[in-house]
Amino acid sequence: MIASLRLALLFVVLVLSASEVRAHNVGQSYLYLQVYQDRVTGRFEVSLADFNAARRLTGTDQEITPANLDERIGVLRDYYRSHVTIADARGPLEIRFTTHGVLDVRGGYAQLSFDLGGLDGVPDRLTFDYSVLLDEEPGHRGFLLVEHNWATGTIANEGQISLVFSPDARHQTFEITTGGRWRGFVAVVRLGVDHIWMGLDHVMFLVALLLPAVLVRRDGRWGAIEDFTPALVNVVKIVTAFTVAHSVTLSLASLGILHLPVRMVEVIIAGSIAVAAADILFPLFRGRIWLVVFGFGLFHGFGFAAAMEEIGVLREHIGLTLFGFNLGVELGQLAIVLVVFPLLFLARRLAIYRRVALPLTAAAMILISMVWVVERSFDIKLPRPGTVVSAVRSSLS
Repeated sequence: MIASLRLALLFVVLVLSASEVRAHNVGQSYLYLQVYQDRVTGRFEVSLADFNAARRLTGTDQEITPANLDERIGVLRDYYRSHVTIADARGPLEIRFTTHGVLDVRGGYAQLSFDLGGLDGVPDRLTFDYSVLLDEEPGHRGFLLVEHNWATGTIANEGQISLVFSPDARHQTFEITTGGRWRGFVAVVRLGVDHIWMGLDHVMFLVALLLPAVLVRRDGRWGAIEDFTPALVNVVKIVTAFTVAHSVTLSLASLGILHLPVRMVEVIIAGSIAVAAADILFPLFRGRIWLVVFGFGLFHGFGFAAAMEEIGVLREHIGLTLFGFNLGVELGQLAIVLVVFPLLFLARRLAIYRRVALPLTAAAMILISMVWVVERSFDIKLPRPGTVVSAVRSSLS
């Protein structure tokens, strides 16, 4: 029992500690490009600490900070206009700055979004002259990353570098190849698979539904389903209800027909895990869980649509994109079922599974779900178990 409790607590810690890490390092600046059917947009990112240090070397002591960025954004924009040139075959293109902000990593990275003006369609190649901080800091490096390009199957890329700018390699040309719609479709399918696998809330909801699918309630206790077919029918009902529900709302939201506040959707998705897990401990729905699955599945569909909007894949080929992303979600979901369901079916007769692992896992899921509900409701980050332990140790040392 103690060992099982430790495993459950470890599961909670690992899930709550999961986070996305972006690689923004000292001495590096970034140029992101988004290539669409009819336009090219982009974003510059530079460390304010690096920029201020370089400016001091040239005798300028007026620092730019996250707090005064709005006031001094003109300084940054003028600097970039004089240190970056982007051209197509006909000559230099206009860098039209749009919005700006601060990325809260390593002291703050200024983000300057822009559109490329003067394009006649999407060019086959672009030529860059990039000298951002290269004169002030010879060890500085600039990176070009193509964040989005349907034709080459590039979507939401934040890690694959296309060009590296240095004092000896300021002038470079980048080919914008056209690979057709197939590569873009495959990339969106892969994106859907990744989203369901990396979306812990979606995975936990699905697993919470699968855990009791191989069991039947008898005299207030869980017992093993004798035959494979009834267990399989349970899983098919659950998966079908979830698939139909989230497919409907994913389509409606992606096409702009129906919208819900993102925060509300995220809170309900987190709460759906607690409801599904609570049905393991207490038979709330008595065999009609698939109806609940359908109801919550509608909100999971809104969550998928919000993710697509955030990534930016809804800006072109929307029909093909919607179909591909949804197909990827279903393939990812099917892969989870194919791995988890056979293992659960084999374990269904084990008393330790029914009496120990099942309730402890359900309790852990409810705890995680409630933490997410609070965090998403109030837009806060609650202390993680590891953080609390470290703080206690520091205070005692």
